[in-house]
This record gives sequence, C-alpha cells and structure tokens, in this order.
Amino acid sequence: MSDSKKISELAQLFADEYKIYPKRRYDNYSPAKIFQKMFPMNHYSQDLEIFFSLQNYNPVQRGADLPWWGKDYFSGKKSFRRVMIIGQDSLAKDAGSIIFAAQFFPPDIGAVQYQEFYQEYINKMGVKKYFSPNKLKRVENQFIEWRIDFNFLYITDASKVYKKGSRKNHDFDKEKSKELLEAEIEFCNPDLTILLGKSPLLLLDKTKNYASVVESGELILLNNKKCIVAPFFIGNGPAGNNRGKRTLGFERRLEIATNLILKK
Repeated sequence: MSDSKKISELAQLFADEYKIYPKRRYDNYSPAKIFQKMFPMNHYSQDLEIFFSLQNYNPVQRGADLPWWGKDYFSGKKSFRRVMIIGQDSLAKDAGSIIFAAQFFPPDIGAVQYQEFYQEYINKMGVKKYFSPNKLKRVENQFIEWRIDFNFLYITDASKVYKKGSRKNHDFDKEKSKELLEAEIEFCNPDLTILLGKSPLLLLDKTKNYASVVESGELILLNNKKCIVAPFFIGNGPAGNNRGKRTLGFERRLEIATNLILKK
C-alpha cells in the first residue's frame, strides 16, 4: 500500500499555495466520494482520505481533476520503471472528478464495476455524460499497449491552476500551473514521463515545437527528467486535422511515440 507520509506530502504540495482541491467541495455526490463509498478498500479510496484531510481551505477559484496513482507508486516497492503521464489542461466542472476516471484502471477495478459507478453517477449527479466507458477502455488499452504497470503509474493534468476568482474554461494562471506541474514532477520523481499532446509540452517549455518533437522519435530532457511526447489519443486528438503538408498524420505520430516508449 501507499506510504501515508508520501501521500500527506503530496497533499500538502497542492494545499500550501495552489488550493485547487478544497475539501468542502467533495460532498457525498462528487465522483470521488461516490467511488470511495462503493470501493472503500481500494488503495486510492484510502489514500484520498489522507489527501482530503489536508485540503482545509476555502474555494478561491475553479478546481481541477484529481490526480491518480497506482497502489505501489508511493510504496517502498522496487520497480523497473515508475511512469508519470501528463494529460491535457484540466476542464473539470464538478468537484471530485478524477483524471481519465483512472480509479477504474486494472488491477483493482474492472469494466462491470465501472458501468455500475457510471450509472450511479448519472443517477445521483443528474448529468447525461461523464467520462464514458468507451473512453476509459481506449485509454486503458493504450497504456496496456505501452506495457505500463498500472501499479507504478501516476497521472495528472497539465495546466490546472485557474486564476483566483475565475470559473471560466481555460482561464489558467499559466505561471502557477507550470510551477505546480514542475513541483509535482519533482516530487513524484518518475523514471519516465509521457506528455500527452501539445499542452503539457508547451507549458513546460514554450520553445519546443510540438510537431517536431513528436515526429522526431527521440527522448527529450525537461528539467533533467526523461520525457516522451505522444499524441493525445482521445477527444479531438485522433480526429484533428494536421495543418501543412509536412506534418505526419495522427496514427503515424502515435506509432512513433509507441515505438519510442517500448524501446525506452
């Protein structure tokens, strides 16, 4: 199981200055709390209790998707490779959303339980759509193709600190978001970081050209951490049009990234 001291330190990282996960927002109808009720013995459910206990502050801006971590990422267990995946900018509209609905990744939770949760979420929250089972499966299958050990995986969003007082989409404090993401990477100390799409790359280094990096098939170093850039493979990623005749298509870019991930 996770090291409770490490979870407390991670929680404090978010609580000290950024304040994007106020405890009072996580009521009994939030996705995270519903998951905890349904699966109280799951490692993430138990870790969230520690995490939330340190988020004692008033909401001052729009919140973000919670990060997710595998049950052994913050344990003392040795692993060939701890992997950190950084998604796109957080557009969570309700408190308690978890990035990619990753709490349902194997080995702890399967598709049947996810469907059960999905229906309960819809019934309790009164919404038509959340993170659909099809999207969940697409993400899960891609990570399996990349041979990632879910037990030693940490996932977070790129920009996730909104401007104080703001509730508008994409109204990020880019400087604070970059500062937080760099601190998060430093704390998690992954052996390999995978950046999904343009957002995390440009947040960390504005001088990089996304197309050039993703098509080069080469490892890059950001703050002395090994990183691979891969296309964002859900949402508008696969359907997006490439501008300019010299860019490669989505499938080819994903193939390049996959080959590099498997090689490294």
